[in-house]
Amino acid sequence: MTTSTDARSQLVELAAERDALRAQLEGDLPSATRWLQRKVWRQAAALDALHRRVVSQRFVLRTLDELGRSLTAAEYRADREHPAA
Repeated sequence: MTTSTDARSQLVELAAERDALRAQLEGDLPSATRWLQRKVWRQAAALDALHRRVVSQRFVLRTLDELGRSLTAAEYRADREHPAA
């Protein structure tokens, strides 16, 4: 993501949070609750993706350790430049 895309995403999220807080103050709890629920689902999905990546990396490192080798400098750089999704 670019910096402008990140900033735009953050502004959209802040506007949605503002609207949810406004709805809560006006007594529209279902609307505020839906926003909070969507936010929790997004965060859970992001956490799940991160967890899957960590588990995958641990598997690779364990396998390499069992084979008696580690990542070469070139393999490490290639992974840093182009991480798997």
